[in-house]
Amino acid sequence: MPRQEALELTRRVLKHFENDTLDVADDVWCEPREAYVDPDRFAADVQMLRRVPHVIGWAGEVAAPGQYTTKDVLGVPVLVARGKDGTLRAFVNGCAHRGAQVAADCGKTRMFSCPYHGWSYGLDGRLVGTPARKMFAGADLEQRGLIPLPVSDQAGLLVMGLSSDVDVSDALGDIAMPLSEYGFDHNHHVETRRFDLACNWKLAVDVNFEGYHFPYVHADTLDPLASNNSVIDIYARHIRWSFPFRDIVQFRDQPEADWPDQFFGTVVYGLFPSCVLIEAPGTSQMLRAYPGKNPGETVLYLSIGAPKEITTDEERAWYKMGIDGAAQVLDGQDFPMAAACQRGLEAGVDHVVFGRNEPLLHHLASVRNQALAG
Repeated sequence: MPRQEALELTRRVLKHFENDTLDVADDVWCEPREAYVDPDRFAADVQMLRRVPHVIGWAGEVAAPGQYTTKDVLGVPVLVARGKDGTLRAFVNGCAHRGAQVAADCGKTRMFSCPYHGWSYGLDGRLVGTPARKMFAGADLEQRGLIPLPVSDQAGLLVMGLSSDVDVSDALGDIAMPLSEYGFDHNHHVETRRFDLACNWKLAVDVNFEGYHFPYVHADTLDPLASNNSVIDIYARHIRWSFPFRDIVQFRDQPEADWPDQFFGTVVYGLFPSCVLIEAPGTSQMLRAYPGKNPGETVLYLSIGAPKEITTDEERAWYKMGIDGAAQVLDGQDFPMAAACQRGLEAGVDHVVFGRNEPLLHHLASVRNQALAG
């Protein structure tokens, strides 16, 4: 984040500290229970998610020719690779023979080989090797390869679509500018953990964008350190929520020239439809949430990144501690609350209410409804 932007965020939150306020909405928002429990709404959500671009990783994961990474996106196995020519490509991670995955995890390679029958593919997705090839005469093997998917590198982030007609060319819009300052094109993937949650995917996303719950859910973790004197910024469908560490008040009586270069707190980006970036001093985390098999299930991936390749045991231990801490807060505190909300809605709570102190939840509900309408 540029220093001038960090200074502006600091000015805004210090004003809120002075007045004991935060950025708020003009009114309350009511969202019907059907948005979380109705099978028809669930099906509409899934169809909407299939026709919009998704942020799935950091471009640094595939910065060099031959590097590749694999992701699960809404249940679709995806393979992203950097070709020998430097071109970024994405494919359905499924062999043209039987559909088995041709790559796993991440790494660097010259070609992909299916572990089932040994069919092999170049970094450009072309089928380059077929054992017992003469047995497949008439199968038009020259035209068979990995199924391509649209992909682009924007602000150092990997953006892709789940079908060929998804336009990923300007998926980030104006939020690309602040994101580009983080150096995501150099971020290395360290670790990803999967969580299977008993809640609707929207609840799993929304828990990341309000601090109203801090004193109750995070009394022993976030609340002693962080304040809800927060500020919000909206970039069309995308959002940014900045909440400060309580110690930021130490800068109130200092000249701005002595303020830190980075915002003294946590900055959380919501990249439509379901990617969450969490940026705080010394850590870079990404959450990706997708609907499970029914309205009350979510598959969520938590990843942690590093600004350079991890080479020592000390570095590995440090980043493991970071993702352990994030998991403690999320899986130990936030996600159980999301599951509790889901149970209440399924039991008959007729709608949820977003207060004026939860402005980003208003915005998230609004842009989702707009996307559903096409």
